[in-house]
Amino acid sequence: MRLSKTDQPIIEIQDVSKYFESNQKKLQALDQIDLSVEAGEFLSLIGPSGCGKSTLIRIMGDLLKPSSGIVRINGKIAKQARLDRDYGIVFQTPTLFDWWKVARNVELPLKVMGYPKAEWMDLVRDKLKLVGLQDFENVYPWQLSSGMQHRVAIARALVTQPCILFMDEPFGALDEITREQLNLELLNIQYETNVSVIFVTHSVPEAVFLSTRVVVLSDRPGTIKNIIPVDLPHPRTDKTRESPPFFDLVTEIRAVLKA
Repeated sequence: MRLSKTDQPIIEIQDVSKYFESNQKKLQALDQIDLSVEAGEFLSLIGPSGCGKSTLIRIMGDLLKPSSGIVRINGKIAKQARLDRDYGIVFQTPTLFDWWKVARNVELPLKVMGYPKAEWMDLVRDKLKLVGLQDFENVYPWQLSSGMQHRVAIARALVTQPCILFMDEPFGALDEITREQLNLELLNIQYETNVSVIFVTHSVPEAVFLSTRVVVLSDRPGTIKNIIPVDLPHPRTDKTRESPPFFDLVTEIRAVLKA
């Protein structure tokens, strides 16, 4: 994994604003966002629908350009970090090719990045084992459950061994049981890889369970209302969700959202 080579934050966002043009009018999505993320953190973004959470994560991933401000990823401009494959991205839908088997879906970034073909299968099998799908490399995505398809998407995002993983509400469409199981697996993946995770969610309990810090955004245009540290012990388990400190943090974040 390509870890940051300096003592500076792995992600730095300075005074970032974003406007969209709509019917000859400017619609402001984000307003003067300042944020830094340390290597190894799990940072969740939460806020009302339309507050700019996905916009912010797409700006970090160089899928959108900020209207103003500076974004540095692993000490580089966002475009260079994208070209260097310093991060992987997982979206709400797995976006897998149903006509390709699982292994071929996972190896796609290796092909795009020009990795030596002799290395592909070892990397693919390593990441499929990491997400618990080592026995499914030769099946098609349509033969898998929704939860397993999301695991494939995570394996694909990690196959180039990035130091950052951007996740844009990846579990929002799943049932509660599958979602909670994937939360546990995601924390284990982060522990195994030490990847820094930026995670968009609408679920306050999910944000608390996963995160080292939760960033609460205001209604549009999105600004940072508060950044709340989550000082819950690791490893986190199902019992974590039943603990008084967990409920206290959920209550605190909900109060900030409503304020």
